[in-house]
Amino acid sequence: MTRLLPHAPSRHATRVWAVASIVGLAGLVTACGGTSAAPTAATSVPASGPEAGVTSHYGADVGNPSAPTTGAAQAAVRAFATHVQSSAAAFVASVASLQSDVASSDTAAAREDELAAQGEYDTLRAIEAGNSINASTLDELDTDVLPGQSFGGLHAVERDLWIGGPLATDVAALAGQAPVAQFLLSRERLGPEAIGTVAVDELSWVDDTALPHSQEHASHLGLVDVASTIAAAGQSFQDIEPLARLVDPARTSTVAGQFAALTTAVATLGPPTTTPDTSTTSAAKLAVSQQVDATATAMARLAAELAPFGTAGAPS
Repeated sequence: MTRLLPHAPSRHATRVWAVASIVGLAGLVTACGGTSAAPTAATSVPASGPEAGVTSHYGADVGNPSAPTTGAAQAAVRAFATHVQSSAAAFVASVASLQSDVASSDTAAAREDELAAQGEYDTLRAIEAGNSINASTLDELDTDVLPGQSFGGLHAVERDLWIGGPLATDVAALAGQAPVAQFLLSRERLGPEAIGTVAVDELSWVDDTALPHSQEHASHLGLVDVASTIAAAGQSFQDIEPLARLVDPARTSTVAGQFAALTTAVATLGPPTTTPDTSTTSAAKLAVSQQVDATATAMARLAAELAPFGTAGAPS
């Protein structure tokens, strides 16, 4: 499969997530009016927007803070943070249910909750990647484990449930680590451009990794990762869509159409939690991959237009 996107957005987004995590843990970003990681220099709204020539310094009381785009940018930051927190809470809840299932020896329910937890983690992976150590404790693959190192996290539990292994021990370790991720993610505040870049990186991960190489080595239900990550990218777009429609209505409509087509394409692959990897043909994967490329390319161009409204963290 041909990848149309350059690698630069991924590096930029990883840098943003790392900075946001460090700032959050230091307590520098607060719910309202805290120190902002947004750019310090004022920038101009794109000339094609409805406020051409207006100077905007997102997150600060300068320029034109009452402009519609400023309010929409702040709303996007809040919406994205809320969705991240909701996904993190759902992930923790699924892991807790999984642990309860294991304690009661209900393997069928445990498998369902493991798939649910995996899907919920998929919605957070792009941001969680900023903390590589914590991410590895949650989503490391068996093929990533070096000699002499232990294997844990979601994929260890997946192995235990579908093949065999120390299930109770692995679930207990996962249950202990999940709240750590929830805490770290609760401090994230990304600006509109960074939110758009998150969507691009989520789509790129699907195209580069999840589609060509199933991540579910034991359950062989890799569509869970594909569907969940694409849904997360769509949610990121929806969070910035009101702002984007003020800045570039035509391009925003194009991106919305691409996401609609992508959703339809993914649905043709089958139900994510019950469709085995062997049931997905190469032709079907290629069709989805091509739509992922088209969507990611359009999303990257739109995200770049939102730079004047914040590229990194900002107070909510």
